[in-house]
Amino acid sequence: MFAGVGPALVDYIHSIDVYPERGGHAVVKSTIKSAGGAGANVIYGLSKYGIKCSFYSTIGMDEDAKIFKRSMNGVHLKLSVTHEKTGKVDIYVDNDGERTFFVHPNASGILRLEMDDEDFKMNDYFYLDPFPSESSLDVHIDVAKKAKNFGKTVILSMSYPYVIVGFDKLKRLLRYTDMVITSKAEFEILNVDEEDVLQFVELFILTMGKDGAKALTKDDTLYHQAYKVEVVDTTGAGDAFAVGFFYGYLKGYDLKTCLKIGNFVASYNVQHYGARNFPPLHEVESHISHDCEDI
Repeated sequence: MFAGVGPALVDYIHSIDVYPERGGHAVVKSTIKSAGGAGANVIYGLSKYGIKCSFYSTIGMDEDAKIFKRSMNGVHLKLSVTHEKTGKVDIYVDNDGERTFFVHPNASGILRLEMDDEDFKMNDYFYLDPFPSESSLDVHIDVAKKAKNFGKTVILSMSYPYVIVGFDKLKRLLRYTDMVITSKAEFEILNVDEEDVLQFVELFILTMGKDGAKALTKDDTLYHQAYKVEVVDTTGAGDAFAVGFFYGYLKGYDLKTCLKIGNFVASYNVQHYGARNFPPLHEVESHISHDCEDI
């Protein structure tokens, strides 16, 4: 079973023409609401592809909590109520598909996870996604330590909230991590070399947007190009890549094929508004057997 440990959020996605300068204004053309949270998006996608999944987080008692729970149908959930309101993200998407985030932590900023020994026994993989909380790193270190004690695989989504704490602090978590996935833009904030990360982990996955993605081990570097598509919204592109990559990984495909699947799923996602747009599984399986430069 593949477990996610990260924030339960609901996204409010606002479409605008151009993001304004500070002090300016922009007209919101439309708004859609959907369940989100990077780790939750990954778990949702893998579950839709037939992978048995679980998810651990904190949540509120509002309508957004109901929306989030309904969205995770088929996933084993353990959600602690820690605040009246569920975590919320306002996302503004401009004409180029670029997005800007404003996070309201609410319950996702108050971390009291319900995880006991049975949870660590039943799950084989633990995907750690940062919470919008100062205690997030310590909570994930505790989860990672316990997971390793049970002989499980720990995967870290090394996204913005963690890279800004600096590499010295992040090493405390990397010591208990087997795989890392992050974007090139986020990784560059750390101001370290790829080899520095590979001192701690077996696999380092680096997404590079329109420049594709690569997977690095201590012995090899593999690359796959991105697909050329019309971008509508880049929200959740990295999450969609992770869904495709880890689906391939769990199914036993080689790393180059995993990169190919990840790029394919991400390219589908960015052609739609929202973070949870994934191609049907039969299209993914069909794509694996074809060498396509464009879709």
